[in-house]
Amino acid sequence: MIGYYAHHRGAGHLHRAMSIAHELGDEVTILSSSPRPAAWTGGWVDLPLDHSPHDRDADADATAHDALHWAPLGSDGLRERMGLIAEWLRRETPSAVVVDVSVEVALLVRLHGIPVISIAQPGDRADAPHSLGYRASSAIVAVWPPDIAALTVADDVAPRIEPVGAISRIATVDSLPRVAGQIAVLAGLGTRGVSALDAAVAEARRALPDADWVVLSGADSATVAHTLRTSALVIAHCGENALAEIAASRVPAIILPEDRPHDEQHAMGRALAASDMPVAIVDPTVDASPVDWARLVRETAALDGEAWSVWCDGGAAARAAAIVRRVARPVGAGDAGDADDAPASPPPDTAPSPARDAGTAPSPALDPGTPPSPALPRTDAA
Repeated sequence: MIGYYAHHRGAGHLHRAMSIAHELGDEVTILSSSPRPAAWTGGWVDLPLDHSPHDRDADADATAHDALHWAPLGSDGLRERMGLIAEWLRRETPSAVVVDVSVEVALLVRLHGIPVISIAQPGDRADAPHSLGYRASSAIVAVWPPDIAALTVADDVAPRIEPVGAISRIATVDSLPRVAGQIAVLAGLGTRGVSALDAAVAEARRALPDADWVVLSGADSATVAHTLRTSALVIAHCGENALAEIAASRVPAIILPEDRPHDEQHAMGRALAASDMPVAIVDPTVDASPVDWARLVRETAALDGEAWSVWCDGGAAARAAAIVRRVARPVGAGDAGDADDAPASPPPDTAPSPARDAGTAPSPALDPGTPPSPALPRTDAA
């Protein structure tokens, strides 16, 4: 049994869970607060949200004096959520759990004596909670290619990051003929409040009133795939799921990083700007000058979308599944030994390692090997 904790914010966590589970072929249970997809036939644990009315009050100490990201005192939602996960861990004794993403869930799993595979996210993750969660993990998977400097972590964590490439619900197949003047807009589900993408698209539409604009938000995977494969260009935010679907579709892109915790999308935007991907980055935090949308669309649409093959080659889910298999083992097996035989712990006052960029950490080559089986139907969320 393999467990997969999928965060409910945004569609990418659940899409990755289903893609990796399909490659594992083993019994996989997803634990999530997201609605259960109709296409998912495996195990499912429906988790309540970890929120209660007074979680953000000062006396709730939601971060446990900055040791964690979210553990408010007296939170009924948190207690119920963690209790259900702990009950499932005790009952099912999984051989490993993929955590995508939560420091607190990763620690809960590890404290049950079960190995954790953490999915890394871009941005500055050198803070104390992330460092603790990564150090407690048996493996750390990044869903972008090697040599992409999108993640900053503690110095001792960086060499353990294993980039596998982007995981997409859209299969990497031959491109369809592009429709001149068709511009797709790929809107995400993780945005809170006003979206920078919406404002930019409104400006671009005023500059290009004759373009054929196709907005994808909440569309099914077949619609997303066909629209991206036939569009001359896509405009999107800088979320990992959006990038994976764009890359799988081999379509040039204008990317607008949104504000996210830990500088997530801005860090990925800077990494993309420094890469050879067929992309233009519009980020006012880097360049606040007005955008000439007509020129930008014309120049970006002329880029070679096939260059995205480095980002998403169709084999990333299989590579991630191979890491899960490597970590997973029957409970009680292996060379853990008794507690008395464990190596001595480091001195308690050992200083934390300095932060460093993990983009150039050693990683396995992106050798797709045997092409993975066609993906199962995914959720309708884009």
